[in-house]
Amino acid sequence: MKQQKIDTATRDKLFSANAETVLAAVESLREKGNKEYLPMLFEILLSVPEAEVKDAILKLLGNVKDKETIPVFIEVLQNEKYKNIRKEIITTCWQNGLDFGSYMGVFADLVISESWEVAFEAFTVIENLEHFPPEEEFKAIRLKIAGALRTADERKQYFLEEILRMSS
Repeated sequence: MKQQKIDTATRDKLFSANAETVLAAVESLREKGNKEYLPMLFEILLSVPEAEVKDAILKLLGNVKDKETIPVFIEVLQNEKYKNIRKEIITTCWQNGLDFGSYMGVFADLVISESWEVAFEAFTVIENLEHFPPEEEFKAIRLKIAGALRTADERKQYFLEEILRMSS
């Protein structure tokens, strides 16, 4: 897929102080789709926008169907800068139905290291995977989970044990 250009007028509308202008820009992105705007949408979410704007962006992210966007979602999830919106981003990952199977280790790490709420969302992504990583990669994930099980609380232990069951 060729790289699409970013329209400066759309970019300016996304970063407008007027919520209606931002909502109109988000709606235009929904119609024409362009993965190049994803980083901007994540930045807007970081800025704690009005509830209406936040909801529109999360709805758009939850409807993304372009598999080429998967690395963008993963990059954001692994970046500490986005820690405050991680739960919402993970939620959009299971909502959009993209196959994050190649990145199962990232979601397993989130189950292990994050708060229970974030871990629950990451577990939901894993639970909905269509494809699991190759056996060699999964072996490393299993070892990491086995180590985490020793110190995990009861709720996280459930998630971790379920992930191990899925793999057998």
